[in-house]
Amino acid sequence: MFTTLVVKDIKEEMRKKHELVALLSLTAALALPTSYAISGPGSVRPYDAPFLVVIAQQAVSLIITTVLGFVLVLREAERGTIYALKLAPVPPELTVASKITSLFLFLLPFNLVFTILTSFFSSEVFLTQGYLVYLLSLSLYMASLGALVSFMIIYTDAGTLLSSVALAALSAPFLFSTLPQAVDALRGSPNAPFLMSSITFALVSTLLGKFLVEI
Repeated sequence: MFTTLVVKDIKEEMRKKHELVALLSLTAALALPTSYAISGPGSVRPYDAPFLVVIAQQAVSLIITTVLGFVLVLREAERGTIYALKLAPVPPELTVASKITSLFLFLLPFNLVFTILTSFFSSEVFLTQGYLVYLLSLSLYMASLGALVSFMIIYTDAGTLLSSVALAALSAPFLFSTLPQAVDALRGSPNAPFLMSSITFALVSTLLGKFLVEI
C-alpha cells in the first residue's frame, strides 16, 4: 500500500512536466550566480566558497519544498482524493509517510542538480562524501516539513500565509544549526551526524500528520 501511494504521487507529478522543467530552470538559474560569485571577477575568497554554496543550497531546497509540498498535497485536496484516503482503510501515518517519501524523491535530485551545476560552472568540486550525506539529510528534513505544513493547510484553519510562516520557523533551526557542519563537510571534515536529526524529525512529522488527519 505504501509503495502504491508513493508511485501514484510520482506519476501524478511527472504528468506535469512543465512544473518540473520550471523548477529545474529555477535550480539552474540559482546555480549560475552562485558559481559566478565563486569564480567570476571579484569572487569570494576560496575559503568562503563552501559557505556560499551551502547558503544557496538551503535556499534552493526551501523553494522546491514550498512549491512541491503544496502542489503534491493541495492538488489532491482539490480533487478530493486526499479526503477519500482519510475514509479508506489506510493508516493515516502511512498516508503522511508516503507524502514525505514522494517529496524526498523529488527534492534530492534537485539538490544534486544544483550542486553538480555549481561545481561545473565554477570549476570547483563541491560533492564530497560528507556533503552528500548532508544533501540526503537536508532533503529528508525539508520533505518532512513540506508534507507536515501542507497537511496543516488542509486539515486545520491555518491559512497559506500562516503555514508559510510555520515553514520558515520550523526550517530555520535545522538550516542554521547544520550550516557550519555542512561547510566543514565541503572542506573535507569528517561526516557530521546529519541524518539522525532528519530521521527524528521525519518520525515526528509523521506522528503530527497522523494527528491532523485524525482530527
